[in-house]
Amino acid sequence: MGKSLSGKVLEKGITQRKDGIYSARFISLSGKRHEKHFKIYQDAIKWLKTAKLEDEIDFTGVPNVDAFGEYTVDEWYHYWIDTFKSRLSPNTLRNYRDRYLSDVKPRIGNVKVRDVRPMHCQQIFNSMYKDYANGTMYQTYIMLGSMFKSALKNGLIRNHPFDAVEMPPSKDKKDIHYLTVEEQAIFKEEAGYTDKGHAFSLILQTGLRTSELIGLTFDCVDF
Repeated sequence: MGKSLSGKVLEKGITQRKDGIYSARFISLSGKRHEKHFKIYQDAIKWLKTAKLEDEIDFTGVPNVDAFGEYTVDEWYHYWIDTFKSRLSPNTLRNYRDRYLSDVKPRIGNVKVRDVRPMHCQQIFNSMYKDYANGTMYQTYIMLGSMFKSALKNGLIRNHPFDAVEMPPSKDKKDIHYLTVEEQAIFKEEAGYTDKGHAFSLILQTGLRTSELIGLTFDCVDF
């Protein structure tokens, strides 16, 4: 392994030039040399790991567990979301990212993918139970489960950690509060001060969801 200008030991395949630029290089399985340069050391590490993983998948169809076992959950998440989930709708991608950044990354983001155990995942859902609705916990379950399923199919792990995870029991639904006539009048008056006053009034009168309202066109209206 090489050393940085300050004497720090660098990752295998990375060197630092006299001008401070980091060079990351490796030989692909087909024998071709790949090299790229970075100002930031962590960017060099990320590129090197991702490039090796992509080369392994292109050459053999699946990455080697031993070669890529050093992938952290955070590194695999970013590769997974960009490679396998890039065609999802913007809303779904946003929900996945929100759930990952809020509930998953703080707990297991720095853990190696191969080291994640059911108890780690169980702790995530147990910690969410107090403050989150059932639907939000289920979104996290779907996102994280899909991410580890992809890791399993690509050979990064040998077992799916969700096999022994138990979701916390569903919470009792809270009673729905309906606006009284007086409350509706106050709401409409306050909404009138905004540029979306008419939209709020239409939602109030029809019960439309926001997505349904946005999708309305003039040909939907029977004048």
